[in-house]
Amino acid sequence: MLDIALVSLIQDMSEKAGVEGTIQYWLRVGENLARRMGKEAYMGWPSFNVALREGRTAFSIEGDVSALTDLAITDVDGDVVGYIYALKRCVFQPTILRIRYSVGELPKADRQVAEEYNNTVRNSAVCNFCVIHQKFREEVAKNITVADQVLECYQLANRGFLGDTKTDEAALKKIGVNPEYVRSLLRNYACVYAMLMKGARLKGEEGSR
Repeated sequence: MLDIALVSLIQDMSEKAGVEGTIQYWLRVGENLARRMGKEAYMGWPSFNVALREGRTAFSIEGDVSALTDLAITDVDGDVVGYIYALKRCVFQPTILRIRYSVGELPKADRQVAEEYNNTVRNSAVCNFCVIHQKFREEVAKNITVADQVLECYQLANRGFLGDTKTDEAALKKIGVNPEYVRSLLRNYACVYAMLMKGARLKGEEGSR
């Protein structure tokens, strides 16, 4: 019953507020959820990654998130300023499965919202729920410090329920990661993103400054 109600909500919002209005609503949901999580501070990346693994950070609310410690992001001096993280399964996957089982398919507004988001905000959504996820991560990052440095989040790649994928080529170039390697991660993960210290001067930017 709740899944059917969710289908109705998505379609109803789109019809009454328009696709743009639905996007703005989901952005507010993600932002407000992040705000309620509060602030966090860590001595360094090891303590943050341990907290993530043990479910003690706001990012843990999304489910099974892994720090890919072999994919450290370094600055021009070779110092580690971030890591790539991967979400094993989208937290909305059970909901999507139940919707498809009980209703048959997601409403057409799902695809419309994702396409409008890709055209006007960032080309990184495979369904309308991506809007909530990505805004939540962006806002949570602003509330977390590692070694007294505020973090920022970059969405890198994600895989939809039907196997369709999205990769942010600009973000991958910025942090200096091979796009093909990140796409290969989508065989085992639903979503891949980077967390790094805000303002860090990355190797890929050295020649542009």
